[in-house]
Amino acid sequence: MNSIVLIPIFEPTDKTIGFMKKLTQEPFPIFVVDDGSGELYKEKFQQLTLMGITVLSYPINHGKGYALKYGFKYIQELYPTSHIVTADGDGQHSIDDIKRMIQRMEYLPSDVLLLGVRHFDKQTTPTKSYYGNRLTSFIYYLSSGIKLEDTQTGLRGFHSNMIPDLLNIPGNRFEYEMNQLIDLVKDGYTMDILPIETIYENNNEHSHFRAIRDSYLVYRPLLQFLISSLSSALIDVLSFLILATLFGSHPFMLLVATIGSRVLSGLFNFQLNRKYVFKDQKRVQKSLSKYVLLFSCQLLFSWLGVMMLSHLLQSILICKLLVDGTLFFISFSIQKRFVFN
Repeated sequence: MNSIVLIPIFEPTDKTIGFMKKLTQEPFPIFVVDDGSGELYKEKFQQLTLMGITVLSYPINHGKGYALKYGFKYIQELYPTSHIVTADGDGQHSIDDIKRMIQRMEYLPSDVLLLGVRHFDKQTTPTKSYYGNRLTSFIYYLSSGIKLEDTQTGLRGFHSNMIPDLLNIPGNRFEYEMNQLIDLVKDGYTMDILPIETIYENNNEHSHFRAIRDSYLVYRPLLQFLISSLSSALIDVLSFLILATLFGSHPFMLLVATIGSRVLSGLFNFQLNRKYVFKDQKRVQKSLSKYVLLFSCQLLFSWLGVMMLSHLLQSILICKLLVDGTLFFISFSIQKRFVFN
């Protein structure tokens, strides 16, 4: 086997040391990246060194994504290998599953990313982890069209030829692993999955995932899209009220006010999404033509949906919210995958 196991660690516990000691009994090199744990944990990393583990350190905590890229770069430059398997050092991955990942990598083509995928049972998975994984899987499906039950797994297998692309993927914290799944697929790589054991010790209380900051980093594209959509909706309503006041309430004038306000809000929405949400600075004309087609379809389906739903519900406002709320997620998926891809 020509494989390396790469494990980023921040503030290791005694359980971490025990897990690593068992892992050293296996016949593969182990590289640990100390993600700026500080002087208080220096002795524990020295224990890992005495076990024969290569420990890479830097003084300031930067996040899991930074630690992984630090390890990838070191291995690329100083320790060439065929495969790299990344794992977590908190005991969430069994040694048997790590060994199975390494064995599977030996038979996979060099353009395949291998993911150790867990199955989440609502009864046995911590509530935060269960719903967090469901949400990120949903967002990933919207973004890529790929159904993947476990987007947050840290047990992954890479061929060494992927390292240059892995180093170019943005993100220094937990969002880096989600970005891997998006960018590597976009770069032409495919994915294979290996079912693994689902392990959560002590209700996952030792996780370094920061609920607010790290959730924002992972879900940022959808949040930015929501802000863009809400601000565009505000422009739509305000411009409609202004135009309706100027042109009067004749049905034809209301139609003119509706179209005019939607065009203004649509242009505003296009610029926001292109520059800040999906960051597509090139191919403006091609993106604009796709956006206009999507915008026209949204306008049509919004009108048809509200008209049909109004026969079942008395409130036009509720009909509008239900229809446009559904179109919001459809529009995000289409813009991410086709308009600004």
